[in-house]
Amino acid sequence: MPKHYLLLLLLSTCLYVTSSSQVIQGNVSDTTGRPLAFATIKLGDTKQGLMTDVKGNFTIARRSSFSFIMVSHLGFKTQRVEINTQADSLSLAIQLEPSPGNLEEVVVKSTTSKVKRILNTALNNRNRHNPDKYDWYQCNVYYKMLLNGWPDSTIEDMDSTDWADTKTLIESQHFFMTETFSRRTWERPQKLQEIIMGTRISGFKKAWFSSLVTDVLPFHAYSDFLQLNGKDYHNPLSNGLYQRFDFRLEDEILQGADTLWHISFTPKRNDEMLSGSLYIHSNMFAIANLKAQHYDSSLSRAAGIEQQYQLVNGKWFPEQLNYFIRWDKIFGEPVHLSMTGLSYIDSVTFEKDNKFRFDKAHTTKLLPGSDELSDTAWKALRTVPLDKKEERTYHVIDSIGAAHGFDKLPRLAEKLVEGFFPMGKYIDADIQRLYSYNRYEKTRLGFGLRTSNNISKRFTAGGWFGYGTGDKNWKYGAWAEAYADKFKEFIFRFSYTNDLQDPGRLQINKELDRNFLRQFLLGRVDKIQTYSFDINKRLGYWQTGVGFNAEEIIPQYSYSLKHSGKTWNRFTTKEIVVNLRYAYAERMSPMLGKYYSAGSKYPTIYSKIRLGEINTNKNKYVHVVAALKWQTHINRIGKEQFLVLAGATFSKHPLPLSKLFAGNGFQLDNSSIYVFGGMQTMLPYEYYSDRFINFYWKHDFDWKFYDLKLTRSFSSSPKLSLGYNALIGSLKDKQAHELVQFSVPDKAYHETGFMLNRLLRTKFVNMYHLNFNAGYYYHLEGKFNHKQNGRFVFGLGVDL
Repeated sequence: MPKHYLLLLLLSTCLYVTSSSQVIQGNVSDTTGRPLAFATIKLGDTKQGLMTDVKGNFTIARRSSFSFIMVSHLGFKTQRVEINTQADSLSLAIQLEPSPGNLEEVVVKSTTSKVKRILNTALNNRNRHNPDKYDWYQCNVYYKMLLNGWPDSTIEDMDSTDWADTKTLIESQHFFMTETFSRRTWERPQKLQEIIMGTRISGFKKAWFSSLVTDVLPFHAYSDFLQLNGKDYHNPLSNGLYQRFDFRLEDEILQGADTLWHISFTPKRNDEMLSGSLYIHSNMFAIANLKAQHYDSSLSRAAGIEQQYQLVNGKWFPEQLNYFIRWDKIFGEPVHLSMTGLSYIDSVTFEKDNKFRFDKAHTTKLLPGSDELSDTAWKALRTVPLDKKEERTYHVIDSIGAAHGFDKLPRLAEKLVEGFFPMGKYIDADIQRLYSYNRYEKTRLGFGLRTSNNISKRFTAGGWFGYGTGDKNWKYGAWAEAYADKFKEFIFRFSYTNDLQDPGRLQINKELDRNFLRQFLLGRVDKIQTYSFDINKRLGYWQTGVGFNAEEIIPQYSYSLKHSGKTWNRFTTKEIVVNLRYAYAERMSPMLGKYYSAGSKYPTIYSKIRLGEINTNKNKYVHVVAALKWQTHINRIGKEQFLVLAGATFSKHPLPLSKLFAGNGFQLDNSSIYVFGGMQTMLPYEYYSDRFINFYWKHDFDWKFYDLKLTRSFSSSPKLSLGYNALIGSLKDKQAHELVQFSVPDKAYHETGFMLNRLLRTKFVNMYHLNFNAGYYYHLEGKFNHKQNGRFVFGLGVDL
């Protein structure tokens, strides 16, 4: 064959391949320009097709003959789009019009056997595709959060040049934005490390918190609950799905030899449930896409998630995790405020790096300089470049921040979180001590000061005083702390206090002891003068502490301890104290220069041991107290909370009331204020023991009785909560304690009851609800006697 014929044949083949590989790119949105994630693109009359990504984009490498595409999305009219077959490449901008009717009101009453087969198979494969079940993975996550807001459209009709300027500003930039680039590493069963290589907040030179997409929504959709903005929603692909949701097969999309099933889901009842679409891939029946949302009509707030998965080395893994939270009213006025999170995941590997070391104490770590990256460094990190609106946001908000000193705000917030307020450059005021109230002192007025970080970041000293209007006495103290690390996790502390304390109050850990109601109920007190020195250090999942205390205890009530023919009404002690706390797989995140706990799904264990000597016959003693606290959300059951406390004292001679264990009674007159961890039908100081076990259980049902709008601001949406508490203890030598009345819980004390949470609720800035809760608890003893053993219980709460 002549060479020119061969050349002509090759050229013709190339032209054919080129024409057959026409590239079609496009974007699908609604009529307002909002991208439509997971819209279906069908190729001509075939069932072959694909989905748009979470930003509404799609790409078709045309290798087959079709002259049009069919574009559809649940809740919108299907649109036929003609294709120019002569063009080498096409760029399409497709807008879909809403279909008649309200999608949220659609109820599908039938579930076909085919849909059940698909869902059941996908449900059985959940653990196979759950990233938490993988032995190891590592990936990069680029995340940005955008905050936008604008007035209601009715303002647009107002004759005002201010509105025109506002509209221009809204269209050209975001109100606020953050970016984070991190490397996520996981090792089964519960090791997690987020190393932040870049973080940026508009308006600030340095980032004062690190924002991760997993702070708002889960990393995957294979758990029983999908948590969005701190609230649990039932996963449509979880056990019990047919009792909670109706499903309908909306479409089947062929992708080569595979099939993508589009299944919509809606709640069976008007409850706090998600509605949306599941996209199940026939390859191992994995979730390929998930789109879901919930609208809270009371708060005029919508929240939703959009997740997209990819197949990497034979394993399904998240590719994009997005969310939105939108408010339609603020302070009762129409407005559009939205927070949107966009994340992109790449560089996924399942090959274990044996040299990698997890830092259990700091789950999320910022690399040095990660909050001061240059624009060039950021361009290298971003998976998707910034658009013009995002670039302008940084330019404008950073300029405003520099002009108005935004970087002072994190320093102020850091002090406020700790309960202080700056008074000049070198001194901070202790605002927690300005006012308090209890039953013994009545009103306590006070003041406190400490040195600021401007004097030293590794050393702080302070003092305080207070005056009780009821007992007409002064209280005061001073302290000093030195820090061996920049996160203040290795602390040396010296303190002196001359204050009041209720005798026998359980003191294990601040997380369990800081209840303000215990301070409010203070009615029987000891005057205590204490010198103490403590060393505290965080070690992985452990928090450890060791210290020395010297105390003088003077009861301010009629009391004496009598033993061996001697009587004491004033006590001095010397103690070595050991504190331990263990929280397996606890997530720790940095904010405002410190690490804060994001919780653990496992029980937390606390303990405190005191080795002491008291002046009563130079009596040596050991005082041990421990606790276990756990809360979890169980699918098809509800939220469970458990708290177990136990303690024992070991000594040759009796110890005074102040070194025993007081029952944690929360009863106030004939009613009680509910807080988990308190005995609702027991008075403070009613029971004492030297050995005890105290158990608390609470169960919150997921369902609610009804929704009732009472007024514009108030509504009722009660959820049932059941509780059971028990206390049993013993005491040797009770007769040694004179001039004071109390009982010993040697016959187990039982109480049970219920609460109607959210019985009355009101909105706060349309962001969350303030709830009034009411219920009834009964002390299980003898024959039923409501007047003697029953108590009405009231409480307050916050609901997102």
